[in-house]
Amino acid sequence: MRDVSRRQDAERATTRLAAIVASSTDAIIGKTLEGIVTSWNDAAERIFGYSETEMVGQSIFVLIPEELHDTERDLLERISCGERVDFADTVRISKDGRKIFIALTVSPIWDSAGTVVGACSIKRDISDRKRAEEELARREERYRALVLATTSIVWSADPEGRFAGVQSFWESYTGQSWSDQEGFGWLNAIHSDDRPQAKATWLQARDRGVIWEYRGRLWSSAHQGHRHVVARAVPVVDREGAIREWIGTVTDAEDRWLAEERLRHADRIESVGRLAGGVAHEANNQMTVILGAAEFLGRALRDELARVDLEHIRSAARRTAAITQQLLAFSRRQVLQPELVDLNTVVTTIEPILQRALGEVSRVELRLADALGQVKADPGQLDQVLLNLALNARDAMPGGGTLTIQTTSVRIDEQRVISKDLEPITPGRYAALVVTDTGIGMDRETMSHVFEPFFTTKGVGEGTGLGLATVYGIVKQSGGFISVHSEPEHGASFHIYLPLAGAGGQAERAAVSGTTGGGSESVLVAEDEPAVRAIVARSLREFGYSVVEARDGTHALQLAETAPAPPDLVIADVVMPGLGGKPLAAALQARWPGIPVLFISGYTGLDAMRRGLMDEGAEFMQKPLEPEAVARKVRQILDARVDSRAPG
Repeated sequence: MRDVSRRQDAERATTRLAAIVASSTDAIIGKTLEGIVTSWNDAAERIFGYSETEMVGQSIFVLIPEELHDTERDLLERISCGERVDFADTVRISKDGRKIFIALTVSPIWDSAGTVVGACSIKRDISDRKRAEEELARREERYRALVLATTSIVWSADPEGRFAGVQSFWESYTGQSWSDQEGFGWLNAIHSDDRPQAKATWLQARDRGVIWEYRGRLWSSAHQGHRHVVARAVPVVDREGAIREWIGTVTDAEDRWLAEERLRHADRIESVGRLAGGVAHEANNQMTVILGAAEFLGRALRDELARVDLEHIRSAARRTAAITQQLLAFSRRQVLQPELVDLNTVVTTIEPILQRALGEVSRVELRLADALGQVKADPGQLDQVLLNLALNARDAMPGGGTLTIQTTSVRIDEQRVISKDLEPITPGRYAALVVTDTGIGMDRETMSHVFEPFFTTKGVGEGTGLGLATVYGIVKQSGGFISVHSEPEHGASFHIYLPLAGAGGQAERAAVSGTTGGGSESVLVAEDEPAVRAIVARSLREFGYSVVEARDGTHALQLAETAPAPPDLVIADVVMPGLGGKPLAAALQARWPGIPVLFISGYTGLDAMRRGLMDEGAEFMQKPLEPEAVARKVRQILDARVDSRAPG
């Protein structure tokens, strides 16, 4: 009875075991020590594609790649010795030839006498996991390649923002060792002025779990200075949304920042230039009235004290007119008289004047290149450039020093930036003029404004702030480039590049007429500013001319329609409400062909031509106008007309 019970228990156990084997998701395969399959469950059929009928009695080697046959034989040998064998990752071949990644456990099978008579292997299909691991490995490899390929610094930090391990890219850029980077030490590589903002924005991003972005300056060991960068960090979160780490990049943006800064500087200069030109135009109108009225008043005054006061008025007006010329120089709207000049000659000629301007405690040192070549520029304006730079140097060297003026010729073969604060220089051959002082120097902020009009570091009443602005305008209007380099306590160096001229003879300046201004001809004056019109008309009448006044261009045309005869000359302001000087001249010349027209304006002739208010080659006078100069110009035009009509 007891034997029957034991047999029934054994049968039930066998049934349970068979059910477990049949329902297992792992392949459970029995085999002999020679590798012949003795049992094959449903999972084995699903994984490998072979049915039980196909595999029982077959060699297990049909599932094993040829290169692993020796490994399988070794495995069976170890099993025969009673050893259990595990493979976490190996390969088998399915019926259709696919590689299947499996985790393998092989155990010996003993008989009742304790002898190993076979092997039982449990094979788990890990192909999905393996493919996921391979995909992860590929992604990691792509990430590594991306990190190596990018020019950005890639870094990581723990949830609080402490650097997580050695950041080799960060160290390469900043020069910070791990001991310097560790914890929040990486913040010390950020410029001290930018550090508080960087830390504050980091804490905000950390607390809110959002992307951190920083634009500022970071120390660069290669450049031995701070450079503008853009830094970003993205929080990596777990399934619960908690930050696990931060992954960040730092991109060097110095070149882009400089380009944007140059653009902002150019826009600022252009805006101030337009304003300066407009101010100069209005000031010139008023100076015409003041100088003209002072001239007429001077003829009537007999009191010496009053005449002295009047001369003060004239002097102040002329100084104001000179300031407007400096404004026009900055805005590149003044009239230049360019000719072919040798920079060395210009420098040596003005050197004694520069020495006197510097004073006894400073000296001028010249370093002039041989065979420099010629540039096409206004020599008087080049003198102004050198004098303004010398005066700037004098103020920068209160205790004395050296002003060095150097010339050299350079060839620029491709566009390059000659200064951080300058646009790229156009390729070509240039004469370089370098003016260097040993003064107190400037910081970067001062340098960024040094060419702006009215910017000065001097006290109230000690300067107009137009000296270097004038230099800038003259150089740019001459087709050149200018830059400045300076550091506090290390002086300043101004680099001017002027295009070298081609071969050719010395240009001649137009001779200044010394003709007196008197005459009896008729002149039509069209000017919308009543005071200016009155001054011009009176000036001409006092020199004997017959003058008809028109309050604007439209009024001048109305007067022309009723005039019994054409005037001998028309004086017209280029800008008047309604009908300006140019269309007025066209209408009058259509009515009276050949009638001469003299344009006047508070703008320069160059600016008037740029604006399309006047054609190139037209007769022109820039305000402020003085009575004698107006009369002399009128006489010159009328005489030239007579000469052109004379038989040849």
